[in-house]
Amino acid sequence: MKTRIFLPVLVFMLLVAPAMAKPPVAVYFSPNGGAEKALVAAIDQAQQRIQAAVYTFTSRTVAKALLRAVKRGVKVSMILDGNDESEYSKGYYVSKRGIAVRYARGRRRKGKKISYGLMHDKFAVIDGRLVVTGSYNWTVSAERWNYENLLVVDSVSLASRYEQEFNKIWSGTFMK
Repeated sequence: MKTRIFLPVLVFMLLVAPAMAKPPVAVYFSPNGGAEKALVAAIDQAQQRIQAAVYTFTSRTVAKALLRAVKRGVKVSMILDGNDESEYSKGYYVSKRGIAVRYARGRRRKGKKISYGLMHDKFAVIDGRLVVTGSYNWTVSAERWNYENLLVVDSVSLASRYEQEFNKIWSGTFMK
């Protein structure tokens, strides 16, 4: 009798259960390939903190998801490129509603002269375990017209490395 029960359970565990498990990496593309939806879903599952470094940020949909996270008690910090202060940027909008925002530029010293480049990252770390990254800008254009990609990776070790980079930029090259 025990063999009759054990065999189906074993088959389920070996064949069916792995197929049901959520893969540690998911990829999305734009335009209209689910990238924005996946980004919003990742933000909506945040429980403690979101650290995001994003080159440009014009998506109202993503801004609203971040503000929902703040209302749930999630600590949200963002770094945007120093040039992302256009009338379309959501940086000012979210900063007035409880999100810590800093503007950064890449920095290069050439002798005594310092020249500035772009803060061109596009990533978020959610709750120290989920990394959202890729070429996908958090913009209306990225979702509707551009060919871009978004990776969602569930990895504590990768998240730790991205958090180190976020903290380096946050504490070093900010302008405001």
